[in-house]
Amino acid sequence: MDDHLFEKNLASLKSHLSKPADLPNRLTEKIDIIDANSGLPTVKYEGVLLHSKYDPNKEGIDFAKNIKSGAHICLYGFGLGYHLGPLLEKVGPDGFLLVIELNPDLLSAAMKLKDHTQLFNNNRFKLIFGEDEFDVSNLISKEMERLSESGSDQIDVLFHAPSFKCLPKMFPALKNALEILLMERRFPTVFRDLEQGNYCLNKEKVKIAKGINSLKNAHQGKPALMISAGPSLDSVLPYLKHIKGSLILACVDTVFPALLKNGIYPEYVFSLDPQIDSAFFFADYKKGQTKLISTPTANHNVLKIFSGEHYVVYKEGNNFTDNAQSKIKGTTQAGGSVACLGVDALIQFGCEPIFFTGQDCAFAGKRYYSKHTQFNQRLFSRTLGISQIDKLHKDKFYEKKIIEVTSTNGNAINTDQVMYSYLRNLEEIASQHKKIRIYNLCSQGAAIEGVKSLHSVSELRRWFL
Repeated sequence: MDDHLFEKNLASLKSHLSKPADLPNRLTEKIDIIDANSGLPTVKYEGVLLHSKYDPNKEGIDFAKNIKSGAHICLYGFGLGYHLGPLLEKVGPDGFLLVIELNPDLLSAAMKLKDHTQLFNNNRFKLIFGEDEFDVSNLISKEMERLSESGSDQIDVLFHAPSFKCLPKMFPALKNALEILLMERRFPTVFRDLEQGNYCLNKEKVKIAKGINSLKNAHQGKPALMISAGPSLDSVLPYLKHIKGSLILACVDTVFPALLKNGIYPEYVFSLDPQIDSAFFFADYKKGQTKLISTPTANHNVLKIFSGEHYVVYKEGNNFTDNAQSKIKGTTQAGGSVACLGVDALIQFGCEPIFFTGQDCAFAGKRYYSKHTQFNQRLFSRTLGISQIDKLHKDKFYEKKIIEVTSTNGNAINTDQVMYSYLRNLEEIASQHKKIRIYNLCSQGAAIEGVKSLHSVSELRRWFL
C-alpha cells in the first residue's frame, strides 16, 4: 500500500466535497485485504466480501452492462471503485453518476488501494460522503432533486449490495430515508406527478380520516398475521380460514381480492401505491369490517370506492408529508413497501408476536407473486395458460439487476434491487424492535435477519392452544 496514493486521492476528492473528508490513513482491523485470482486487490469488511475474489474488473464491467447511454445514475456503494469506471463509460458524455458512500473505513481502503484521481476529476461524477446524518440527508435530497430536474428521461437507482450491507449503524434514520428516497425516485417524474395529483384529490378525505395514532396499542399483546403477495402465500392461503379467529389479520392491497374470494375478511388492508392499479384491488369489496390504512398519496380511487373505516398515516421523508398533520395523525418510517408499512403499523398497534406470510423478498420459484393475486390473474387473462405466465415471470426476473442473498433454508437465492431494499427495511424494523417476536411463515425466499422462520402452519398452534 502506498501512502502517497492515499494523499493523492484525498487531495483530488476534496474538490468534490463541501466539507473536508476526515478519512484515516490506515486500514481498520475490520478489513482484510485479499488478492483476487486476477492479481487485483479486494477486501472483506466484517466478513462481507466487497468484490469478486476472481476478477473484480470483470465484475465491475458486468455491474454496468445494462446501463444505457445518457442515463443519470444514483448509486449507493463506492466499494473499491471497480464498477464506477464502467458505469461512467456506459452513461457517456450526456450521463451522470452520483455515488453515496457513508462508511469511512471502506472509503479509506479505496483511497489506499486504487487510483481514483481520474474519477474525482470527472465533471460527470459526484460523491456524497459525511458523518453527520442531517447534513448528508440534505445533500442527498438536493442532488436527487437536481437529477430529477435535469431533463434526463432516465434515472437509474442502483445498489452495490456488499457496500450497502456495510452502511454504518450511526445512520439509522438516514438508512430508512435513503431506502425510501431511492425507491420512490426510481422514476421520479412519474411518481412525483402521480403523488402530487393524489395528494390534492385526497385532501378532503385525509382531513376527515382518523390517524393511525388513534390505533396505538389497540391490540396490545395480541398475535397478528401480515399477509403479503409473495409465492409463499400459496401454501398458507388454504389454512387461513381455520386460524383467522385466533389472530389479527392484516394484508397488503395486492392480496386483498384473493382473501375476499376465499371468504376471508382481514381486519386491516394497507395501500400506498399512487398508481391506478391499486383501485382494482378494492373493486369486489362491498361491505365488511375491514379497515383501510393508506398514505395521503395513495391512489385517490381507492379512497373514493372504499366503503369502510379509513385511517391515514404519513411517511417520514416523503415530499408530501404535512408536518403538523403528521404529528396528529401518525407517521411511519417504513415507506418503501406496503408490507413494511403494514408491519410497522402492527407494531404500533401493540401486536405480539407478529407473523408474515407471502413475505419472500426474493424470486421463490422464480416468481414475484402468489398465484392467487391480482397480478397473476391479469397475466392469466392475457395469456393462453400457465406456461405463458411462467414465461412472463421469467422475463420479469431477468429485466432487473440480480442480487444473490441467503434463503430461509440456508442456500443462495436471487432477488432484485427493489426487493432487496424491502428486505433491508424489514431487517431494520426487526432490529429496532428486538423485544417483539417476529416470524416468517412457510417462506422459501430470503432469510430476514431478526425474523425466525416457521416452516409449517401447524407451528402456529403453540400460540393458540
